[in-house]
Amino acid sequence: MSDRTGTPREREIAARIASLVADADLQLDAVASALTSLYRKSIPVYDSVAHAEVQRNTRAVLDIVLWRVRSDSPAVNERDVVDLVRRWADQKIPLELVAHSIQLGARELFKIIRRNAVDQRLSTDVIDDMQDMMWEWATSYSAAVNTVMQERAVTGATRRADLIRQLVEGSYVPASVEQDAREHGIDLGHRYTVACVSWNDTSLVSDIRAMLRLRCSTGDLHVVDAVIDGCLVALLPAVSDRLIASVAVGVGDARPASDARASYGQARHALELATRFARTGVVDLASLGPLPLLALGEEAADLLASAHLTAVAERGEAGREILDTVAAYLDHDRRVDDTAAALFVHRNTVRNRVARFGDLTGLDIDRTNDLVLAWWLLTRERIARSTLEDPAL
Repeated sequence: MSDRTGTPREREIAARIASLVADADLQLDAVASALTSLYRKSIPVYDSVAHAEVQRNTRAVLDIVLWRVRSDSPAVNERDVVDLVRRWADQKIPLELVAHSIQLGARELFKIIRRNAVDQRLSTDVIDDMQDMMWEWATSYSAAVNTVMQERAVTGATRRADLIRQLVEGSYVPASVEQDAREHGIDLGHRYTVACVSWNDTSLVSDIRAMLRLRCSTGDLHVVDAVIDGCLVALLPAVSDRLIASVAVGVGDARPASDARASYGQARHALELATRFARTGVVDLASLGPLPLLALGEEAADLLASAHLTAVAERGEAGREILDTVAAYLDHDRRVDDTAAALFVHRNTVRNRVARFGDLTGLDIDRTNDLVLAWWLLTRERIARSTLEDPAL
């Protein structure tokens, strides 16, 4: 809220509040002590901060509120509290608790105001007006705290993303990485598994992120993640066997955080292959079987495809039926009856098309080398065709 002098009525209310807290200084130490005991009893984080430090900060909050009510003006300048809030943040006291303590401080001060107002026999309407203004002030200061919280969140997220990028790219500076890692709770010597998920702003992917954070943390280490180049990259201290995902989650081997680059490369490769082949769940390169082979040797694969599949492709629709039948035949582990049932054709049709494939390509799928080559070429050809039909794949 910007500085303003306020209406005559607002100035009158502010002046009345100021007159009722003339002797409040004598009571603030007792109020601060009582609030400190309450914080340390009911809010666990305050147990780790010295009692005297909490009481000093609490008294500072009360002084801010008292200064406001004594100013004889309804104007509020949020900058008054920013430096104090930043100091609390440096002390690792959660800022949401600071906002809460401002509200409590205002409440305690108003108890003093109400007692004095009752003693002076002020009307209920006057007391209510003062209470409304007190809460307006307290809310304004809480808004200042929230502003600093947002600033810190953005800065922290940016620094975390920069650190994770440096770790997974292997571009970090050894002299500074230890301090940065400590700041974000990363143990450089611990073996982390890197996980990658294609990022989009949907509840589904957000749920995956929450699941990884919940189930892959340990008692000492938490999951650290960031969105980098359209991908959620997470350093997992542990990998739970209870991870269930309806989208692909690529993971690499467990490596020390200082060697996260290797695990990241595996995770990204697994994610790309899983996405290409419509696989879901948590996948690594080993769980994808022979699929990683399809990403190798593109130039050699083009030459082999030209040498073996051209004669089939030249036969148009008839050639397409041959290729689809042999691909299905391999998908069904060369079981003729299962292939015929899947394609709704006769068993002899399957046998004839498989034989014709051998004649046209020169590949005998009863021989191991030719079988592997045929599977590779047909699967690669199927992917290329799917991409042409749906460029989004």
